[in-house]
Amino acid sequence: MRLSYLVPLFVLSAALFACGDDGPKPQATGPTRTLTVSSGAQQAKLTVELATTSGQRQQGLMLRQSLPEQQGMLFLFPKQETIGFWMKNTYIPLTIAYLAEDGTVLELREAKPLDETILTPKQPYRWVLEVNQGWFDRNGLGPGARVTLPNDLPQAE
Repeated sequence: MRLSYLVPLFVLSAALFACGDDGPKPQATGPTRTLTVSSGAQQAKLTVELATTSGQRQQGLMLRQSLPEQQGMLFLFPKQETIGFWMKNTYIPLTIAYLAEDGTVLELREAKPLDETILTPKQPYRWVLEVNQGWFDRNGLGPGARVTLPNDLPQAE
């Protein structure tokens, strides 16, 4: 008699498991801002999500399957940093731009999806901008370009 109660319970458990969560989902970060990247006569605009907290910076663009061409993510730090970035659980090929305090692009690094190699810049930086791989080239921009940061950026935590 007890076995007859276990069979429906087992079927219900299997059904709930099959309909359950498929694992971690990408999460949106904080607010967005529009940035202008320029060098001489070349200029391009980007809408960026802001990663202002440690958790948002750690999550970054992980688990995303796509990124619109004119969008990216701006990582805000409370002070200059020297830490590297990696692509663990990141499916989108990215260009990582390390920026000086004034928004000057110091260095660009090409990042491969799911690669856990730590991409450490050669010098300290204050901000990091991640965009689709090749975005800088497609827009005629590179190291030395200037990212105009909005005046209303939130404080990094």
